[in-house]
Amino acid sequence: MKTIKFFHPEETLTYYIENCFCKVVFSGKQHQLLVEIHSTDSLDHVDDDSIQNDFAQVTLYIDDFPIQAESVEDLVGQSLSIPNSYEEIEDEDGEIEEIFYTNINFDEGNFESDQNQLSFYKDESGTVCLKWKGEVQDFTEESDDFIPFEVDCAFSAHFIEIPD
Repeated sequence: MKTIKFFHPEETLTYYIENCFCKVVFSGKQHQLLVEIHSTDSLDHVDDDSIQNDFAQVTLYIDDFPIQAESVEDLVGQSLSIPNSYEEIEDEDGEIEEIFYTNINFDEGNFESDQNQLSFYKDESGTVCLKWKGEVQDFTEESDDFIPFEVDCAFSAHFIEIPD
C-alpha cells in the first residue's frame, strides 16, 4: 500500500493515500509539474495517544514547478530537486512575487516543505510512481524546526470522459 510518512522525533506518523494525480502542463513559455496527493482520514492503525490523532488527514501539493519534461511519461527515470518551497521572482514590472512550489496542508494550516527530492519510476505493472522525500515545518508544534517525510505513491491512468 502506498503511504505518506512523517518521521517526528517522538513517533512516525503514517498516512495511507486515498488518491493522487500528476500532470505536466504548458503555461506561459514552460512546462510545469503539478502533483496532488490526498491521504485517507482513517486512524484505525493509530494508537489512542498518538500525535497523529490531532492531524487526521494531509494533502501534499507541487504546483507550477518548471521542468524540462513534456509529459508524465517523460518523467520516468528522472530525479528532480525542489530545494525550497517557494522562490522569489521578479515580474515584468519589477515587482517581487513569491511562487510557491510545494505545500503540505493539514486541517490546521499550510506548511512549507524544503529539501524535496522527487524520483519517478514505473512499478512492475507499468504504472508511473513517485518517491518524494523532503522536510516539512514541524506542524505538531508549529515551530520553525523541520521534520523529514517520505511519500511513495502510484498514479493510475484513469481518464474522465466529458460528454460533448
